[in-house]
Amino acid sequence: MKTIVIYDDAIHKSELIKDIIGEKGFGEVVINKKKNEDRYREMMEQALGELLWFKITSVYQYSDIMSRIASLDTENVRVVHAFADFYIVDSSQAQLTFRKTFYVDDVYTAYLEENPAAVLFPSVTAYGSFCKNVLAGEDSKSLAQKFKGRIPIEGVMDIGNVSNFILCISGNFDSRFFNSVSGDQFIVEKKSSNRKKIKSEYTFYQLVPEDMKYWFVMPFDYRETPEYASYKMERLHMTDLAIKWVHGSMDPEEFGELMDRYFYFFRSRHSKDCSAEQYAAVTDGLFVEKVHSRIAELKGKKEFEPINRLLELHCDTRIDALVEKYFRLKEKIEKKLTFEKKLVIGHGDPCFANALYSKATKTLKFIDPKGALTEEQLWTNAYYDIAKLSHSVCGNYDFFNNNLYEIRIGRDFSYELEIQSGNQDYVEIFRRKAEENGYDYWAVRIYEVSLFLSMLPLHIDNPHKVFGFILNAKQIMEEIEKNV
Repeated sequence: MKTIVIYDDAIHKSELIKDIIGEKGFGEVVINKKKNEDRYREMMEQALGELLWFKITSVYQYSDIMSRIASLDTENVRVVHAFADFYIVDSSQAQLTFRKTFYVDDVYTAYLEENPAAVLFPSVTAYGSFCKNVLAGEDSKSLAQKFKGRIPIEGVMDIGNVSNFILCISGNFDSRFFNSVSGDQFIVEKKSSNRKKIKSEYTFYQLVPEDMKYWFVMPFDYRETPEYASYKMERLHMTDLAIKWVHGSMDPEEFGELMDRYFYFFRSRHSKDCSAEQYAAVTDGLFVEKVHSRIAELKGKKEFEPINRLLELHCDTRIDALVEKYFRLKEKIEKKLTFEKKLVIGHGDPCFANALYSKATKTLKFIDPKGALTEEQLWTNAYYDIAKLSHSVCGNYDFFNNNLYEIRIGRDFSYELEIQSGNQDYVEIFRRKAEENGYDYWAVRIYEVSLFLSMLPLHIDNPHKVFGFILNAKQIMEEIEKNV
């Protein structure tokens, strides 16, 4: 028996959801590093075996679908019309519903509460009647509700519901292998066996000056056991900026306003004068010593061995050569500049994944600061936060975290990193805002390279991503070399 699946991604989106994902459909939404459509298709293939898959993004495609189906051998064929505004939470449970497709002798609608999730058709002829009614002007979901046959469906979540959508998509934390983030629609709990890190994050919020607390989602209920430490935060029903960024839902005007907000935060940070020796010690700690120590840590990881074998095939990708190039370019840029001998109270990692944003209210809130156990640990180099923002805007960090990149082998057997971010206009806006606020763009970019190099051992649980970070650092340095 053959099965045809029509994946209906022409579903109406609420204005709030549209603000988050722009013009993309529900099938294009990336949740837990995978597109919703890909996850749904995998579940259907497990449930029904080999199938023909068609995707609809506009009502005008129904006539084409009818023509293509009519050209097939339609004997003993069943059809599933699946609505894209559902997310597979439990594949095994969802499969139980769709396996009933093999046995239906009439049209049945699969419901989650009162919302149709899919329609099961016993024949191509029955589905053709459905298509004709849609082409005549009826809404596909409204038609689905008219069928008398009803079956319940489990293992799915209705992400057309705004609260469910935000809860689902904001659960896409890049908490790495040492963190656990959980909670419900009201509270987020962050827990880790690295008790010192969790305590330093919690203490940071208590130490930060009162007039800077406005920028942060404040934690509460700190707890510590022999196994872990944890704290809780209010779950604000705003998505992190990384989600909006990778879904391309910000136009240049909105992005410019967001950058104004970011740089207002940077200007609001408390600062203090320091000696040249103090400035050098803090700066070298961030951009020199950390790189050396993290690269040494990377080389000690067994997971790095296969990556290193690939890198060693090309002189310009060898890790030592890249690190040497970083220090050479860093020295060249710094020699041309005069840096104010000041330190600031920084967030430590204000990348898009750690920023919650509401377009409607122009609200920007930060989570997951670097942490501090003492007041002295709050102070940092002013460029560090800017570089962290740059590695989201210019360095495509969030595309890596959402698995939206490819590594290809070139015709000359070189490695080619491909990220379809289309961010050049936004990079120019960022550059202009940074320079207007007194930051040298190329200094920001070389410090950004240090971030990618320093992150390598922290992401070694995903060697493919580490390889991508290395190639990304190489590309950034090639751009810097052309312009400095």
